[in-house]
Amino acid sequence: MRGSIRKLIFVAIALFGIGSVATPAYTDTVTGTVRGAVQDESGGVLPGVTVEASAADGRALATSVTDERGEYAFSALPAGSVLITFHLEGFAPAAATLPVEKDAEAHLDQHLVVARLAETVDVVGRAPVDPPPAPPLPLPPSVIPVPIHDRESVCGPAKAAGDAGSLGTIRSHRYESDRVLYKKDDQVTIDGGTANGLAPGQNLAVRRYYGVASGNGTILRGEHTAGLLQIVAAGERQSTGVVVYACDEFRKGDFLAAFNPEPARSPDPAGVPAFGEAARVLFADAGQMLGVPRRLMVIDAGSDAGIHVGERLTLFRRADPGHAGRRKKSSPESDETGRDRDLQRADRAEAPSIIGNAVVVAVRTDSATIRVERATDAVAFGDWAAPEHATASDNTAASSSPSRQR
Repeated sequence: MRGSIRKLIFVAIALFGIGSVATPAYTDTVTGTVRGAVQDESGGVLPGVTVEASAADGRALATSVTDERGEYAFSALPAGSVLITFHLEGFAPAAATLPVEKDAEAHLDQHLVVARLAETVDVVGRAPVDPPPAPPLPLPPSVIPVPIHDRESVCGPAKAAGDAGSLGTIRSHRYESDRVLYKKDDQVTIDGGTANGLAPGQNLAVRRYYGVASGNGTILRGEHTAGLLQIVAAGERQSTGVVVYACDEFRKGDFLAAFNPEPARSPDPAGVPAFGEAARVLFADAGQMLGVPRRLMVIDAGSDAGIHVGERLTLFRRADPGHAGRRKKSSPESDETGRDRDLQRADRAEAPSIIGNAVVVAVRTDSATIRVERATDAVAFGDWAAPEHATASDNTAASSSPSRQR
């Protein structure tokens, strides 16, 4: 009987005492956040990049894909050293290690470079005594020299034209159908042919649309030109083209538009800014928010307002946005003299703040593309661009012209 009691005590200890020791205590997971953006070598955003986070011991932690702005985010990574890798077809993979701290946000931007094409062939077996000669490589298509022109008048952003039609779209690489990015001298297949007005020797601008949010929340439609393409063969519904040059990478689905060569020319002489004729800055190029030196931007005035290529502009910011564009009218009534004097004093107190200079590189009917030459602050939507007149007398005469008043 006494032995049976000892056995029961031993079983109870094994079931309850040991089990309580093996139960792990609950601990909070210590996490942090990692955000960033991915761009190509030219600074263009790269959507669709696979971004993976791994622990120091090789464990996979999380995976993300960049959005249309080229941005990604990991919201809950364990604290410690984390390896971030980036993969996109057509680009060389990249990786970086950074520390993740508890309840903190780390930032990691990455540039990807176009991968070099390489091919390895392993041949196993006995070669014939007299191997047949290799077939000759097809000769590359002949490209007609393109007229000398200002490349910046082609590259960069523009305000999308409402009546612009597509002459065709890029479908694929001629020999590598799985490629989606194309560079200089690549041959591409085009959906569009003689029925669309295409013909061998024709030079065409390659474009795509993009959206940009304005300061008031309105989504504007921008048009980015990726470069120049020449048609080398054309059927009724399908054509072949060669990339003459690329401002950045061509993409599958880019559309073709007429190419109007603009000769390179020196900018006009610097002059006096006509603030009363200023145009509003609309947006920068795709994936870019602000204007800095050498960057291209779009303004809301074009040939209809007398804007011309080579024209110099003064970039400025109004002290009172509510006063923008207001023009005083002289009153014939004598009792209005005092009010006019007050308005004149207010205008003098609201002098514009000059933030830089720009030059017009391309003009459309209701908009123009400008190149920022100098900037003391980042140029953004809502800033202004005033045309410069050579002399103060020219400035006064132009201000009275209805075609130049904004």
